[in-house]
Amino acid sequence: MKISIIGLGLIGGSFGLSLKKRSDDYHIIGWDAHAGNLARAFELGLVDEAATGLEAAVQSADWIVLAVPVDAIEHLLPHIMRNLRQDQYVVDFGSTKEQICRVADTLPNRRQFLAAHPIAGTEYSGPEAAFSSLYEDKMMIVCDQEKTAPEALEVFRKLCKLTGMTTTYLSAASHDVHLAYVSHLSHVIAFSLSQTVLKKEEDDNRILDLAGSGFASTVRLAKSSPEMWTPIFLKNKKAILESIDQYMEKMGRFRDFLENEETTSIHEFLTKGREIRKILK
Repeated sequence: MKISIIGLGLIGGSFGLSLKKRSDDYHIIGWDAHAGNLARAFELGLVDEAATGLEAAVQSADWIVLAVPVDAIEHLLPHIMRNLRQDQYVVDFGSTKEQICRVADTLPNRRQFLAAHPIAGTEYSGPEAAFSSLYEDKMMIVCDQEKTAPEALEVFRKLCKLTGMTTTYLSAASHDVHLAYVSHLSHVIAFSLSQTVLKKEEDDNRILDLAGSGFASTVRLAKSSPEMWTPIFLKNKKAILESIDQYMEKMGRFRDFLENEETTSIHEFLTKGREIRKILK
C-alpha cells in the first residue's frame, strides 16, 4: 500500500516512521510545503520517497494523510477530494474536527474521507521531533464515522493498531468540546503562565534559575508551535472560550479564598482538584 503523508512534522513524520519500522507492506511518500522539511524527513528515513509536489503525492497514493495545521487542511481538502480516484482515501489528523467535517460534508466522495485525531504529541515540532514510538499505547479518535465507507474504517483501524493505537469514536462536535477542556485549555494556560513568568523575569533575572520541575512540567506546552496552535484556537473558538470562562471562575474563587485567608475553603478547593488523580494514572 502506498501512503502519502502531507506535512512531515512531529505527527506526520512519526506516523510514517512508525509504519516503516513495523511493516514492509507500506511505501511511505512524503510531501511538505517547506522544502527543507521534506529534504530532512527523507534524510531521517521518515519516508521512503520525497514527492516532487503535492499533486504527485496525491496521485500516487492509495491513502493520503493530512498532517498539517487545521486551516491548511480546510484549504487542501476540497481540491484533493474533488480529484480522488474511487480507490483512494483521505484521512486528516487535525486537532479540531467540526469545521473540517463541515467542509468534507459538502464535497463529492465524502465516504472516501475519514476525520481522525491522534491523541499523541510532544511540545516539539518539525521532522527532527518525529520518533517511531509516538503512537504506542495512545488513542486515535475517529469522528462522524457513519459518513465514511466501512472498508476504509477497517483499513484505518488496522493501521492504528499496527502503530500501537486503540481507536475510539465521537461526533465531530463532541470531539471539539472535549478537546477544548483536556487539551486546548491546557495550552492556553501554559502560554499564559509563560508570559507571566517572562514578564517577572524582566524585573528579577533570578526567577527562572529558581524554577523547579513543577514549573517545567506545567509550562512545557508553551514550547509548542504557534503556527499549529493559532488556527486550532480560532477554529474551536466557542468551546475554548467556554472552557476559559469556567477556568477563570475557579481561579477567581481561589483568589477570594486566599485573599480572605479562608483556610477551610482553600483546603476543600485543593481536595476537590486532587480528585483528578482517580482519572490520571
